Amino acid sequence: MSKRSATRMSSKPQHFHRWRIDEPNGPISLGRCFECGAVKEFKNWLSEGDFITNEEHRMSRAA
Repeated sequence: MSKRSATRMSSKPQHFHRWRIDEPNGPISLGRCFECGAVKEFKNWLSEGDFITNEEHRMSRAA
């Protein structure tokens, strides 16, 4: 039998977070992942730089 040490995998496999975000109550809402319990802050608004128009999207795809 070989004496190599085996690498242990974490008990939970890698996953995409599935966020449950609290109701908006101010500028920030807390979200918690259904899978691992991770916590993250989410903005309750979009600033001017957070989105692009349809025209900007079309122009970026044409380039």
